[in-house]
Amino acid sequence: MPQTLRLTSQVAHALLAAIPEGALLVGADLRVIAVNTQLVELAGLQGVDTSPGAPVEPIAAAVAELLAPGSTALRRLTRQQFPRKAEVQFRDGRIVQSSRRPIHVDGERVGVLWLVEEITERRRSENDLRRHIHALGELARERAEFAARASHELRTPLATILSFCQLLALPASGHLTAAQHDYLGAIDRNAHRMQDMVDALLHVSAAVGAQSELSYAPVDVGPLLERLTNDALPRAEAAGVFLSLHHQPGPVALADRNQLERAVVALLDNAVKFTPSGGDVTLSAEPYEEEGMPGWQIVVSDTGIGIPKEFQEEVFTEFVRAPNARGGAFPGTGLGLSAVRDTVHLHDGSVVLHGGEGEGTTVVLRLPTGSPALSRPE
Repeated sequence: MPQTLRLTSQVAHALLAAIPEGALLVGADLRVIAVNTQLVELAGLQGVDTSPGAPVEPIAAAVAELLAPGSTALRRLTRQQFPRKAEVQFRDGRIVQSSRRPIHVDGERVGVLWLVEEITERRRSENDLRRHIHALGELARERAEFAARASHELRTPLATILSFCQLLALPASGHLTAAQHDYLGAIDRNAHRMQDMVDALLHVSAAVGAQSELSYAPVDVGPLLERLTNDALPRAEAAGVFLSLHHQPGPVALADRNQLERAVVALLDNAVKFTPSGGDVTLSAEPYEEEGMPGWQIVVSDTGIGIPKEFQEEVFTEFVRAPNARGGAFPGTGLGLSAVRDTVHLHDGSVVLHGGEGEGTTVVLRLPTGSPALSRPE
């Protein structure tokens, strides 16, 4: 069967016109069968004969002239040996990607389809993204180092201040006037507030390397929550807040115990802190099953000041605090809910926040008991 019947120029032109890339179809005799307008514009072939039957040498030479000085990637063009796949840069700075597709009919090679696509913007965007990722990584590392260094430098003097506050409060240290007692109380409260901030900064520096230091193991959720509730009771009683725990029996969870404890402690601390005296904080837990995967649902509810609805996503970001928390003289760094976010991410779970300003807050954690995170590559 003649080649003209197998691969006609008219059909080829119609097909190449529908291709978004620049395209050149060359017959086995190294003569042009069809060229689309995309390639003519991309390679500046307006003055080159690209009509059907024209030799391919002038087209190859014209494209080779566009290459940046010293480029050898498409030197074979001058010998009409179009590369199978290549990425090259033109003199004017454009970057193009080319590929060669041989065409066979009944086992016989009847031509070659050469595709060329400009990818300048794509590569520029990819390079910009890589630079941004690298810069963000450096910023995160520097911030973690600063947090760890600052925390270390602050812990020792704070411990000394708190120790002397305790000594001065003892009867053996002598009688304090009412004013002196008030001054000492203010020093003690603010030192404890700074100590809480230092602990929060340490959480930030520890969280940076958390994913590489995970330790998943079986965790009995019920006893864990009972212990954490008992640890939080003294603080709740001092604040005049009623703290209760309700949990159902359920399966052992496969989790990182430290991460899970950090998340629950953060939720309990926030609930007690932002609940006025006489209010309630409830910690509850129950097993669930979703799409055949079992898990634990852990809920912390309070009757506190609540979080404005427009800030309920943003408060999971590090150092972000809702306006009513900042304006209400509540101490904090805005890191508690970020610990919850980290735990949820590391356990392939979910976190949902309910309530609104003046309505209290309910935070719902759903954590699979058999964490898919174990199967993720390092």
